[in-house]
Amino acid sequence: MTCGYIVLKEKDWKQNEGVIVMKTSQRIMFFLVMAAILVVTSPAFASDIRTEVQYYVNVERINAGLTPVVLDDSLGRGAVVRATEAQVSFAHQRPDGRDVKSVLENGTCGWFGENLAVSEVKDARRIVRAWMGSPTHRANILGRHYVRMGVECIRNKADGHYYWALLFAGE
Repeated sequence: MTCGYIVLKEKDWKQNEGVIVMKTSQRIMFFLVMAAILVVTSPAFASDIRTEVQYYVNVERINAGLTPVVLDDSLGRGAVVRATEAQVSFAHQRPDGRDVKSVLENGTCGWFGENLAVSEVKDARRIVRAWMGSPTHRANILGRHYVRMGVECIRNKADGHYYWALLFAGE
C-alpha cells in the first residue's frame, strides 16, 4: 500500500540521549492526522470503486503536499454521464458536440478537469497509476485548485471493457 508522508522542520525535533525524537505533542498530532486520513480513505473501508479511486487520488495529492479532494454527488452524477458517453465517443467533448463542462448540473465552477480511461479490469489502483503516468491526467489529479471530485466506472457489456470518468471541480 502506498502511504503519504509528512516532512517536519528541523526545529520540530530535539536531541535526546543521541536519538532524535519528535516532540510529544507533535507526534500525537502527526499520528492522529495520518490515522484519520488512512481510516477515512482506506480501500479496506471503501464501499465501492468510487471511494477506492478517491483514496488513490488523495494519496497522490497528499504526497505532493496538496489537500485531499472530497467526493461530490453532483460530480458523481456527471461522471456517470461521461463514462456512459465515453462508450460512444471517447473524447473530451460530449457526443453532441457540447463542451464536457456542460455535464455539470449547475453549469458553472471556477476550475474543471476530466480524466477518461478504458481498461480490461476494474482496478482503481491501476487506473490512477495509469493516469499518473500521463502528464495531462497527472496535472488534473494534482491540480491545486480542485477540492471536489466525482468518478464512475461502467462496464460495457458488448465489448467487456470498463469505461472510467473522473471529474474535478474547484471554485
